[in-house]
Amino acid sequence: MMEEELIKIWQSSPNQERIKFDKSRLMIEVESSMDQFHKKIKFRDLLEQVAIVAVSPVFAYYAYSVPYVLSKIASVMIILWGFYVFIRLQNAKKHKPGTFTETYLQYLYKTREYLNVQKELLDNILYWYILPAMSIASIFLAGFIGVPGKLEYIVKTWLFGAVGGAAIYYLNKRGVQKELVPRLTKVDELINLMENV
Repeated sequence: MMEEELIKIWQSSPNQERIKFDKSRLMIEVESSMDQFHKKIKFRDLLEQVAIVAVSPVFAYYAYSVPYVLSKIASVMIILWGFYVFIRLQNAKKHKPGTFTETYLQYLYKTREYLNVQKELLDNILYWYILPAMSIASIFLAGFIGVPGKLEYIVKTWLFGAVGGAAIYYLNKRGVQKELVPRLTKVDELINLMENV
């Protein structure tokens, strides 16, 4: 009964009031969705930072202690790559919109820009994350090729890394379609609604 009355009120209300209601409803949906998204990005970035902090001393030790030149070079490269990943994620975070200082429309423009930056980051993950990691890991493992009995370990480790890289690529592509594209669509919808009123 209550729902039918609301529908009647909605249908009898002036067009301007409906648009205001649509705007506020969509704005609440966008803000709620973005709050969830920010938490996911914050968690992802935290995991990456913890991994970089954990891996850097290990590979610094390898650069010092491993007797193979290729493995020493790759150990230093892994540390540098970790810092590159950290900087890349921090640069993406700079585009995060503030909610208190802007108008709704400015907030939406900045949200769209932030989502596009995150989308580009994930769309290109193969080139800035997976391939460099696989290449450096291959160089590291190549240092052990002449060591007796290590070839099987090297092949298994490389295959494990390749499967992991493929999984990371797939999950990020899926994340773009599942998390980013719907949010971008909602933000664009709300921007169009606000610009055309």
